[in-house]
Amino acid sequence: MEPKFWIAGSRSPGVPRVPLAWRLSTDNPNDLFDNFVSLYRIDPGFTPPLGFVRRTGIWETTGHTNFTPRPHALGIRQLDFKFIPEWDIIANRNGSLGRTADWQTAFLEWRFFGGERENGDRFEVNFQRFLDAPSDTFDIFREVKIPPRRYWWSRWELQYFMSPGRPLGFGVFVNWGGFYGGRSADLELQGTWRGGGHVIVSADLSRTAARLPRGGFTALLASGRIEYDFNTRTSFLGFVQYNNDAQRADFNLRFHWIPQIGDDVFLVWNSGYTTNRVATYRFPTARSLSRPLNGAFVVKIVHRIAP
Repeated sequence: MEPKFWIAGSRSPGVPRVPLAWRLSTDNPNDLFDNFVSLYRIDPGFTPPLGFVRRTGIWETTGHTNFTPRPHALGIRQLDFKFIPEWDIIANRNGSLGRTADWQTAFLEWRFFGGERENGDRFEVNFQRFLDAPSDTFDIFREVKIPPRRYWWSRWELQYFMSPGRPLGFGVFVNWGGFYGGRSADLELQGTWRGGGHVIVSADLSRTAARLPRGGFTALLASGRIEYDFNTRTSFLGFVQYNNDAQRADFNLRFHWIPQIGDDVFLVWNSGYTTNRVATYRFPTARSLSRPLNGAFVVKIVHRIAP
C-alpha cells in the first residue's frame, strides 16, 4: 500500500480567505492486481501559482482495479480485465459523490478483454458510460451547439496497437455509441516507421462522425511527424497538423545542436495557415505562404558556466 496526502492553498487579490485543495489517495500495484483510489476537494477560487486544476468548487474521486494474470498461452503474455469499473467522478462542492443527481461529469469503464501479446502488441475491448451536465449551451463543432441538460450515454471501444519495438508498426482505435442525445463514431489510425536508429516517421488520423439533435458534423484531425538524428548531438524534428474544425494547418520545425555537453542551440520555426475555402490566401496555394495566421522564428542558445 502507498497512501499519499497533499494539501495546498492559494491567495488571490479580492479573495478574503485562503481557498484550499487537497487529495487523499492510496495505490496498491502488483503483478496480479493494480488498485488505486483517490478523493479530491477543491475550494472555489483556488488558483495555484504553478500548474492548474480542471475545475474548482468540486468533490472528485478517481480509481481503478485491474486484474492482470499472465497465462503465457496462445501468444498472450498478460491479460487485463476491469470487472470493477474504472471511474472519474466530479460532484458539486455542496453535494455528495454518492448521489448521481449531484454529479457534474462522470466516466466509467469496464474492460471485458485486454492485455499484451508476447510480441508486445496491446489490445482492449471496453464498455464505457459517460455523464455530462453542462450548465450553459456550448459549441462542440463550429455552429453545432449542445444545450444545457443532464446527458448519460454508453459507448463501446476496440483498440489494437502494435509493439513500439517493431520497425514498422500500426495502431487502430474505434469507439462508437451514444453522444449528447445522439450518436457518434470515432476512428483513429496510427502508423510509425523506425528506420535504422536515425529516423522515425509517424502519421495519425482521427475522424469523428456525429449526428446530434441540433445537427451533425464530421471532425478530422491529421498529423505527421519526422525525427532525424544526424548523430548523438544533432537532431531535427518536423511536425505538421491539420484540423478541419479550426480550418487551419500548423507547422513546427526544430533543429537541435549540442556543441558540447551542457550547451544547447535551438532553431525553431512555427507557422499556421488557414484552409478556409473562402479565404483569399488559402493553404496550400503558394501565395498563402506569405500570409500565415501566425508565425515565429526562435533562436535559443544555452551555455553552462562551470563553477
